[in-house]
Amino acid sequence: MTIKDNGLQEIVNNLPDSLFSRHVYCFSSIESTNAYAKELAKRGEAEGSLVIAEKQTRGQGRMGRHWYSPACANLLLSVVFRPPFTVDRAFSLNMIAALAIVDAINNITGLDTLIKWPNDVFCRDKKIAGILTEFSTKRKQVEYVVIGIGINVNWDISDKPELKHVATSLENEIGHPISRLDLLATIFKFLEEYYGLLLKRQEDFIYKRWNERSMVVGKEAFIDSAHETIKGKVKRIDKNGALVIEDEAGKESSIICGDLKVLFPSLAGL
Repeated sequence: MTIKDNGLQEIVNNLPDSLFSRHVYCFSSIESTNAYAKELAKRGEAEGSLVIAEKQTRGQGRMGRHWYSPACANLLLSVVFRPPFTVDRAFSLNMIAALAIVDAINNITGLDTLIKWPNDVFCRDKKIAGILTEFSTKRKQVEYVVIGIGINVNWDISDKPELKHVATSLENEIGHPISRLDLLATIFKFLEEYYGLLLKRQEDFIYKRWNERSMVVGKEAFIDSAHETIKGKVKRIDKNGALVIEDEAGKESSIICGDLKVLFPSLAGL
């Protein structure tokens, strides 16, 4: 275990042994855990390497959006994977990260949360966690995947009133703080289990569970992808994590990446 700072020393020192607790880079403050994890991956750092921080000064979500998090309240981390996958399977790691978060939150707090494709976790129509997946490829094979995770844990939302209608935290939902160590350890337990299923090509459980916990399947939606906007009904998320949407003519399209807007009032514009 490699400790670079004292910020999360107690949490890191008490993590149970797993793929994700053997090579840890821990910071009280860092620009971006994902950026640091990508540098580690580029120089050959082992699979499972974990970068975790109390604060990010340039934390990002998808599409370059800023990820706000107060210091010493939440979980901000990135993990390096080196799966023996072709490029089309890379997004399946995003799927298992979302499932690990959903299942760990339920295990620790009893809260039921849902996944908004492709990378957010919501509780009662408010965002509680986000995932940023970045990867490198060589000759159609994955070199590495970096999964960044931000979870609002013990954040008092009242300190950011402009976000109170779109974001929430675990403490806000259950009325008291929870152990970040317990939550992190439980996430890693599920993440290691689900990663093992992917490596064995046993994705059926993951696929079924992801669709069960989806908040968009069956909904009418707009998808802004790289070159076009598609409107239709979300049919399912496929085994590689692509969104399958059916347009008004009954034609199905599979979309790997895009900005999704669900067409019902409580989620409009999210």
